[in-house]
Amino acid sequence: MTPVRGFHSHPADADPAELLRPENQVSTPWGGPGRGPCEKCAGYARVHHRCLSCVEAGEPIRGCPACGGRVEWEDVCPSCEGDGEITRIERAGVSSFPTLPGLRRYLDKRDADLTGYVFVELEGELSDDRDLDADEGAILVFPRRIIEIHDQSIV
Repeated sequence: MTPVRGFHSHPADADPAELLRPENQVSTPWGGPGRGPCEKCAGYARVHHRCLSCVEAGEPIRGCPACGGRVEWEDVCPSCEGDGEITRIERAGVSSFPTLPGLRRYLDKRDADLTGYVFVELEGELSDDRDLDADEGAILVFPRRIIEIHDQSIV
């Protein structure tokens, strides 16, 4: 299997090597429990997908693990998996983006407070599971090694 790189936002005071432990390779939604009616698709089962990594690159990234070069397309809602209700919130893998600019754009759209966070560049295997925010180009990775730790000044 070809290794995949991903960029993950991580607390600066936490050891990123913990991401290499299988029991820590699970993603859940930010904030509350995340169960209930799907706000993302409003029960319509499908949503517009837009790969923020490719958008930031200004062109499709060859071999993009998030979109395969499609950049924008319609697909099943990744949050409710098409049934209108969010019931499965744990996903297998570490939530990541194929590029750091894609991750930055995702976080900027949410006005995320990145104080005390770094960006961890991971290499590993792509999960068969879908990230809850796959519609924005988020992927799930089973990290096998840490490539580099980037501070917030890196774009």
